[in-house]
Amino acid sequence: MRVVLLGGAGYIGTVATRHLTALGHHVTVVDGLIYQRDDDPQRLLPTVSAFVHADLRDSAALHRALAGADAVVHMGGLVGEPACAVDERLAAELNFASPALAAAAARDLGVSHYVLFSSCSVYGQHEGTVDEDTEPNPLGIYARTKVLAEQYVRQALAGHATVTVLRLATVHGRSPRQRLDSVVNRMTAQAIATGCIPLNGGAQRRPLVHVTDVAEVLSAVLTHPHGYRVFNVGADRENYTIAQIAATVARAVPGARIDRGPERDEADARDYRTSFRRLADVFPGACPTPLIDGVRQIAEAMTDRQITDPDLPEYDNLHGLLACRATGRLQPLRSSECDPLFQEYTAHAGA
Repeated sequence: MRVVLLGGAGYIGTVATRHLTALGHHVTVVDGLIYQRDDDPQRLLPTVSAFVHADLRDSAALHRALAGADAVVHMGGLVGEPACAVDERLAAELNFASPALAAAAARDLGVSHYVLFSSCSVYGQHEGTVDEDTEPNPLGIYARTKVLAEQYVRQALAGHATVTVLRLATVHGRSPRQRLDSVVNRMTAQAIATGCIPLNGGAQRRPLVHVTDVAEVLSAVLTHPHGYRVFNVGADRENYTIAQIAATVARAVPGARIDRGPERDEADARDYRTSFRRLADVFPGACPTPLIDGVRQIAEAMTDRQITDPDLPEYDNLHGLLACRATGRLQPLRSSECDPLFQEYTAHAGA
């Protein structure tokens, strides 16, 4: 199968590329390398069939990359509310306009399957357990862009291509393009570096999923397309409170202690327990990797000095974005194609 990964040089994409190519797929990665980490695609993606350095908002580049593809996977963009809050226009272009332009290219070129990476963050705050039929309750820019991208891609490709939406739980574990700004990775890195595990609040609930499991789910849905489907990606047993995550890290890192802050982190009000039954019913045994495995991977990378300074901007999407913007390298494109899509985003955001 010829697969195009948009944003495939990132935290999840570098793992997914290696997994898909190991299975024999022809994988083209298109990535703008927006975080300015001096990344070497040959190091990050040693098995990739082709690498295209291009802006994911460039419609012409998307059309060139998708020509002849069987499937396209949009996994690029700005991840998390802090990064998206830096520049709402930029976030809307990368997280909404880019998937919309990719959908148009896929429709024009007859690509038969479009996979969109979304997030369980779309659920925001909910009592009880949420599933794929729960009405989204986006609490910030990141979640709003994801909800709108889901809706737009489905409508744009209705009758033209199979669409699969993957709403990811909070991802953890080791990757060639490492992130340390998600809750599990951050707590573990800081436990090793400082002996303290910062805990603001603790009662908020988060579903978790290991990065390798995400890659395996992606390969499964690519080889079993079936109409429009939305999957929460994770496992029911991997629902935790923030306090439970901190306690797991403390058990795994000898001598580390939990440093408790305010009872609630008001900057991140997400709180939900997620059902992953639909994924388990369709793909039995999906997402088997437990939290402790991801914790141990990050702890070992720190202890073995594969990661020497967890506070470097390259490990944090927000700090990496700020460093890139300071050079003027990454700005809103404000193109004739992005402008109407941004207007559509603002109309929905203000509704």
